[in-house]
Parts: sequence; structure tokens; C-alpha cells
Amino acid sequence: MKRLLIVFLSIAMFACGAVGKDMKVPGEEKAANTAPGIKITKFTETLKDFGLMMEIYRETPVRIVLREITDKTGASASTGAEIQQSITEISKSTLGNMGENVVYIEFDPEFLQSMQQTGYSDFSNKIVPEVAITGAITEFDRSLTSWEKGMDAGGEANIGGLPAGLPTKAVSLDYSQSEGQSTSRITVDFNMKKFQTLASIPSMSMTNSMEVNKGMAKKEIGLTLFGPTFGSNGSMKKVQGRHDAVRLLVQSSLLQIVGRYAGVPYWRVFGNDAIPDEVVLQSWKRQFKNLPGEVQLSLLQRYLNLHGYDVDITKQLDSKTKAAFSEFCSKNHIGSNALDADTFLKIYLTVPLTEATYERAQALNAGQNLGAQEPDYGKIANILNEAFKLFTSGDFSGAVSKFDESIKITPSPVAYYYMGMSYQQMKDINKGITALEAGTKAFKGDFALWKNLGLAYNEVGDNAKAKQAFTAANAINPNDRNVKFFMERN
Repeated sequence: MKRLLIVFLSIAMFACGAVGKDMKVPGEEKAANTAPGIKITKFTETLKDFGLMMEIYRETPVRIVLREITDKTGASASTGAEIQQSITEISKSTLGNMGENVVYIEFDPEFLQSMQQTGYSDFSNKIVPEVAITGAITEFDRSLTSWEKGMDAGGEANIGGLPAGLPTKAVSLDYSQSEGQSTSRITVDFNMKKFQTLASIPSMSMTNSMEVNKGMAKKEIGLTLFGPTFGSNGSMKKVQGRHDAVRLLVQSSLLQIVGRYAGVPYWRVFGNDAIPDEVVLQSWKRQFKNLPGEVQLSLLQRYLNLHGYDVDITKQLDSKTKAAFSEFCSKNHIGSNALDADTFLKIYLTVPLTEATYERAQALNAGQNLGAQEPDYGKIANILNEAFKLFTSGDFSGAVSKFDESIKITPSPVAYYYMGMSYQQMKDINKGITALEAGTKAFKGDFALWKNLGLAYNEVGDNAKAKQAFTAANAINPNDRNVKFFMERN
């Protein structure tokens, strides 16, 4: 009898220890505490490779600003933060790891305004973004599939020869164990807009999804000794990498959308089995056909040079270029030696991504006049700031002069708009119309310019032109009641 009791107690103690110490989710590995280290993902090296690609292919950087990028599903709150509420900081660090030719620019209007008011900083050394990226976590489906399995076991024995005062002479043991797993899907969306106009850029959007798993294991043991019952049970749930999954989605999506905008073969950094981006391929094919012959030759010479051929950029079909082009076609089994879009793409898409190629690209950039110098955006910002101060103080003549000065450096819809407003305040409506007409020609998609031009035409009684301007404004923003009123009136 004592032996039987010892057996039951041994089983009980072993089972309780198993619940307390060794319960594991399938696939879980024990990990000791570790010192802080660099966060490394499967795309860490991919981002570095993409940075090298951008420095080889691009002569100038892409300047990017981000809107706040958050969870739009509400799941970050309702699920107890199983996914992140904001992925803005992940997006910033991703862009920051894309090399020198991807420049992330912080945008904090409140900070800039406070610095300007204190006189601590002006805009002379500030960089103006080229594009803006918006996005969100748009889907979180928690249980696409799920499974659960388990087992139950128990036993009971009656022991004789025990004292009469015990409530029962039965000893029983019950044991149960279960485990399960469910699959979830997370989706992120990113979109790109022109910073100057905030108009969406066609085909510059990216939607990516990833599936992740959640596992759970549970054990229960109950032991009855002569009536009183004691036991132990426990369960463990492990969210397997949902935060990591979101990080990977952000990294891959931003890499894709920036690579697509830059027109580089970004898919190469994902591996040999990656699918080429048809948007990039079609864009190059269409553009290359419409380029002047000397520009086509200069591109051919540049990328032959990056392949390692001794070719100078002369924009002429010289003997070095002919020999290098013929050798490339022969090595790559290209039957025709004609320079068409398809042949150029075979050269462009296969440039080696090595440090030696990077050095060649830097030498080419240093040895060439790569076009007109980039406008001094800091200077433009300071001029516009002065123009606004003059406008708000009632010095409309001085404001016109400053807005015109900014337009001569680089045109902007806001400068044309306020120049027109300044002339209107000066009762010179015709000059105001001239400024607004110039603005609508330069920025055909700007609603405010078209609306104000319509109002100006209406003021001088030119109903036909007023209706044309209001029609253009309505096509951009069909929800403006004033525009609809004047359209019907004219």
C-alpha cells in the first residue's frame, strides 16, 4: 500500500514540476538573458545592398518625408498591442539604412515654427523633400486558420487497511494536455505623393501581406488523496513574431516603393528568384524610345562603363563604344546589335553591384557636368517667408516683388497664388489674372489657382473664361460648393 502511495505522489510531484517549469509551445526555444545588441532582420543586409545599388544607379539622392504611419485597423488597442500602434519610427530607421542616395527629412511644423520665432534657425540650410510617403497597417486578420489537439488520462484505486475516519479510501489521478496554433495575416499599405503638390504619383503604391502564427500549450494535473484534492494547471501563449513581421513588411514595402520611384532594378537585392517590377520595366521602355539619340548614347556609354568597359561618355558612337557594345551583345547572346529599349534594359538591369562598380559611378559623376545646379531651397523658403510677412502687413507691392523673386529661382503654386492675390488687393486685376494664368500653366492640377483665376475672370466680366477655369477647378475638387455655384451662374 505504501508503495502504491509513493508511486502516486511521485507522479503528482513530477507532473506539477512539468507544469511549473517545462511547459513549452511547439517551436519555442529557451533563451537566457542577453546583453543589448543590434536589431538584425532578414532584410538588414538587403537594405545595405539596396543602398549600394542606389549609389551606383542614381546621380542624385531621393529626398523623402513621412506622414505619421499608424495602425488603421484598431487591432493594436483591442488585442492588447499584439501589433504596433505606430510604425513611423520603423519607417524612419528603414529609410535611414538605405544609403546616401536616400535622404529622410524630418517634418515637424511645430518645431520649425518655434525655431523660427526664437530666431535660432532659418531655412538656409534646410533640405526640401521631393516626395512624401503615407501609409498604414490596413489589415490584421487574427485567425485565418487554427487547430488544436490534446489528450486526457486518469486513474483511480481503492486502498484497503486505512483508518476508518478517512472520507474515502480512493486515490485518483487525472491528467490532460492540449496544444494549438492559429495563423494570422497582417497587411501594410504605402503610397507616394509629390511633396510640392501632394498629388499622388501614378503606380507609386505598395501593398504587402505576411502570415504569422500564434501557438498555445496547456497542461492540467489533478490528484485526489483520500478525499482532499490538490493539483496544478497552467497554460502558456506565445505570439510568434507579429511585431517582427510588421517590421519586415515595412522594410520590404519601403524598399520596393523607393526602388520603383527611383527606377532601379531593386528586386535584384531580394535574390535571384525575385520577380522583376513591370512598372519599372515599362517606364524605362517608354522613356527610352522618346529620348534624343545623343541621350540614348550617353546612357549606353554610362552603363557599359559601369559594366567595366573602357568607355567614355562622349554622346557619340565612337570606336570604343562600338567595340564594348558588340562584346556585351556577344557575351549575353543578344542577336541584334541595334540599340533599342530591350537591349538597353539588358545592359541597365545587369550592372554589377560591387564596390568596384561604385567607384566607377563616383568617377563618372565627378567627371561630368550632371546638369544645372539644384535650386537653393533654403533661400527660397526664406524669400517666401519674407513675402508672407509683407502680404499680411499690407505691403502688397513688396510682397509681389518677393513672390516674383522666388518664382525666378523655382516656381511654386503658392507663390503664383499670393502674387495674384497681391495684385487683386492693389486693384490691378489684369496683372493678377496674368500671374494666375502663369500659375495654372505651370501647375495644371492646383485647385486653388484655378478657383482664384475663375473668380478673377468673373470680376472682369469674362464669363466664358471664368466657366473654363471653374470647370478645371471642379474636375480637381468636385466638392467645392462655391465653384459649383459659379459654374452654374456662368
